Amino acid sequence: MPPAGEDQPVDPGRDSEPIVEEVLREPPLDSVILDRPPRADITSLSLALGGTFALRCASQAAGFLVAVSLGIKSRDELNLTAGVASLVAVTFYASELIGAPIFGAWSDRIGRKPFMLLGPVFGAIAAQLMGLTMLIPVLVLVRILQGLSTATSAPATLGFLSAQTATSEKLRGRVMGFYEAATVVGLAIGAALAGKLHDEFGPVAFTIVALLYVVAFVPFVFLSDRAWVPRVKIGHGNLLSRMMNRRIMRFAPAWLAANAVLGAWFSVGTFLAAGAPNRAQFLMRGFSAGEISTAFLVFGILFTIGAVTWGFVMPVIGRQATLLIGVGGLGFTSVALWALNHVPFDTTHTLVPLLVGLVMLGVFVESGFTPAALAYLAEIAEERAEDRGSVMGVYSVLLAVGQLLGSALAAPFAERLGINGLILLTGLLCLVALFTVMLLGNSERRYNRTLSPA
Repeated sequence: MPPAGEDQPVDPGRDSEPIVEEVLREPPLDSVILDRPPRADITSLSLALGGTFALRCASQAAGFLVAVSLGIKSRDELNLTAGVASLVAVTFYASELIGAPIFGAWSDRIGRKPFMLLGPVFGAIAAQLMGLTMLIPVLVLVRILQGLSTATSAPATLGFLSAQTATSEKLRGRVMGFYEAATVVGLAIGAALAGKLHDEFGPVAFTIVALLYVVAFVPFVFLSDRAWVPRVKIGHGNLLSRMMNRRIMRFAPAWLAANAVLGAWFSVGTFLAAGAPNRAQFLMRGFSAGEISTAFLVFGILFTIGAVTWGFVMPVIGRQATLLIGVGGLGFTSVALWALNHVPFDTTHTLVPLLVGLVMLGVFVESGFTPAALAYLAEIAEERAEDRGSVMGVYSVLLAVGQLLGSALAAPFAERLGINGLILLTGLLCLVALFTVMLLGNSERRYNRTLSPA
């Protein structure tokens, strides 16, 4: 019988098949285990994307408050260096890296919705702890909890989105574009909001951020998780072997490089922009929290528009072309940032508006990389649908590893060269991504040819 509250017409030609697969446990919450992919539930998709947006907003607001507070404090305390800021940031990505594959695998066995709900709970606890003190050990603990917040929610949410779009490649491209848009605009608005809250309320801002996690909790409560589990025997072997395969490993260096760029700029870049002015670099002017947050907001808006746009364009031009265009946009942005950072410090140079416009154009173009990457992972997840959460957990693993590496690599570059060092690091990582994507294209063409006879 169909699950309670889900009265839907049944295809007469399929009456002989059971609709709900028999399982030896009670489905968690309102999760329902089906024997075939369900029709896309647009309402639940919207709720999942809305919850993702609010959760990313809260997470970035918390991280931004920590980075800016440390940067402002470093103006008077010389022992607070970019290396310390990098250490605090690395703990977040390390906990996400460790937690994502574990929670992703559990979401395949227990159900996805409980882990979507657990993410905001971890984050709210961490935000409250932040308001108590700025001691480095406490900040490390806080960032670990926030990393676990992302590790619990992201794989489960992506597994849910992958399952809901299993029957439509076009819908998948659009949904993954909206997911990345919700992620990035959430990060940008979170940073913008945190800057304003810091300037207006000081330490009370941390308590307000905790309320954002409560807002993120609500959409996940009301979504309906109807999971498709194929009729295969699910092994409980090595977790990494279930998550990883050759197709993922071929793409991993490019995804790591792209995420390392974000890690470097979101952690150390914020610290440098808020720190002591450097007259040799235009982008190191001792900006206020509000000014930095405005820059994040503009970045988020551009990236969101770009991700949504490329989500519609990608089915037309293809995933490989979208990846290459995205990498090209990252290289273009690096060149424009280098030129902008070498404008004379004291004067408003006539080239500044033009260079800022070029940076914005580059951000728009590079935004196509992430929805294409997510669509690629979702396609691989369909080959292991019984481990969809584990496979989509690769997104969080590579995101965490990449941003961890970016934060760690940024420290020596930034301490020696300031923002020039971050731009140089971005250029090097762009070359890694370009080389990987080009090799990936050749590998995927060979892979598709082997499938053609079948």
